[in-house]
Amino acid sequence: MTFSLIPFLPELTLLAALVLILLATTVSPSRDGTVAYGVTQLALWVAVALLWLTQARYIVNPRIVEGVVLRNSSTLLMQSAALIGLSLALLYGRASLIRQKLWQPETFLLFLCSTLGVVVVIGAYHFVPLYLGLELMALPLYAMVALRKDDAMSVEAGLKYFFLGALASGFMLYGISLIYGATGSLGLAAVGSLAMSGASHGLLLLGLFFLVSGLAFKLSAVPFHMWAPDVYRGAPTVVALFISTVPKLAAVVLLLRLMSGPLSPLLVYWQGMLAFLAVLSMIVGAVAAIAQTNLKRMLAYSTIGHMGYLLLGALVGTQDGFGAAVFYILTYVLSNLVAFGVLLSMNETSDESGATLSRGSDLEDFRGLYKRSPIRAALMTLAMLSLAGVPPLLGFYGKFAVIAAALMNGFIWLSVVAILTSVIAAYYYLRVIRLMFFSSPDEERASEFPCIGVVARVVLVLNGVALLVLGLFPSALLDLTVQALAWARVL
Repeated sequence: MTFSLIPFLPELTLLAALVLILLATTVSPSRDGTVAYGVTQLALWVAVALLWLTQARYIVNPRIVEGVVLRNSSTLLMQSAALIGLSLALLYGRASLIRQKLWQPETFLLFLCSTLGVVVVIGAYHFVPLYLGLELMALPLYAMVALRKDDAMSVEAGLKYFFLGALASGFMLYGISLIYGATGSLGLAAVGSLAMSGASHGLLLLGLFFLVSGLAFKLSAVPFHMWAPDVYRGAPTVVALFISTVPKLAAVVLLLRLMSGPLSPLLVYWQGMLAFLAVLSMIVGAVAAIAQTNLKRMLAYSTIGHMGYLLLGALVGTQDGFGAAVFYILTYVLSNLVAFGVLLSMNETSDESGATLSRGSDLEDFRGLYKRSPIRAALMTLAMLSLAGVPPLLGFYGKFAVIAAALMNGFIWLSVVAILTSVIAAYYYLRVIRLMFFSSPDEERASEFPCIGVVARVVLVLNGVALLVLGLFPSALLDLTVQALAWARVL
């Protein structure tokens, strides 16, 4: 069989856009990012189109290309979600980047590079491209968090993220090396066959422990969550939006792929580790967020809690559990896009020197928002209720799916913890709604909202409406994810 580049056209499109922006930056001294933004958006949507054109044949006939890259319905779904997620994040954050003097070509280079890593991870079926993709995803994130070089909080957050991220990468690399030592192979298929052979699992278990630790960091699961609140708070809001959504898709796919494939014989050990992480994440995410006075920090703890619910679906170890976990991450991403989209429409302004004048993300900034901007208040309400899991919003069915999967497989105590922490977490989501609708505006904080553009406003409203419509008809998205996993055969 001759080697073909056709299955790799989406990744090559992103790489070509990276090279094009880099060359344009070298040739032209202009610091304006308009051309780079246009190239990035075009590359993202061309990559989505190429995904469906080149991989449609693999929807019902999965294929492992050259033994290292997986092409099936689940990779098609998640890669498309990652590319569209970045496109929406940049659309919502366009005005914010301009206001903060970050409208520069290198900003889009970093976003594209990290997303290329996400796409590589989602499609990889070998530990080498998996690890390379993870590093390609993570390294630009460290720089993106510290993009505001004159902001001490941003630089501090970048340094914290870098040092803890380097530690997590070391854990993962060590875990992979132990798995290689136990099996003599880095291919996931070969590792799976050797794990099923009944040989000694001592090294495999040790490698599994370090792998789980590294993945827990990527998911910001407790006790590897310490970076999340400071990074969300210190990073530019569009970067916080990106970190909270797109890289999470890659981490979830990697976790589920390892659990359902090569390391499935060790499922009982996976379940113990993930149950520990899930319980701690749900409790810490629900309790710690109550004390927060900044919405970005609150959403960081919200993310920690949501990753606990996601792990609840994943640890079940069945096709239903994996389907619930994939459905949950998609509902979470859609809800977070709306929440951060509203935040970006009223966030950070800078003076001519680039110094930040107002972060605009404190909870007090949302006092009386309904009186100042009813549409913003309505969209934020939809996002908060969806994240809280209130019917008939989409987020309710995400939580229902993972809890139902856990209950049906005998994890009753974990389901009880999930329900109790959901009730506790509802408090801080409803607090934001109370401030918007039942509090008087703070005249000192009230200011004219910046313009985010007609297209961004329309798409953000549609994004918010989607939370309600998909909540009223949840089978549309749920059936899509379940069918994608059923056709995938190999997650």
